[in-house]
Amino acid sequence: MQQKTLQSPSPSEADIVRDRLVLASRYSECLRRLARSAEQVRHSDLAAKLIEVARFMERMSDDIALSDDGIEVLRRAARLIGTVERLVDREAKTSVLH
Repeated sequence: MQQKTLQSPSPSEADIVRDRLVLASRYSECLRRLARSAEQVRHSDLAAKLIEVARFMERMSDDIALSDDGIEVLRRAARLIGTVERLVDREAKTSVLH
């Protein structure tokens, strides 16, 4: 008796593009939120750069979604977001303690 192997269908190109567009939009929103948080802990220079990156992602979202290099842009944006979140959290905690 032969067993049938269950294979999940591979995502279509349209699904991949849609998912990348959604992710780029969410990352852009997150960068803007982090910019506001950075401003609150007196890192206005960081806030300005985060807004600049968010605008870049919004302008280039189609290219990010359609290009093979787009996944690398999203990967680096995710790392940036994680790094800035840790920095802002640490600064916020430090300012409360002092």
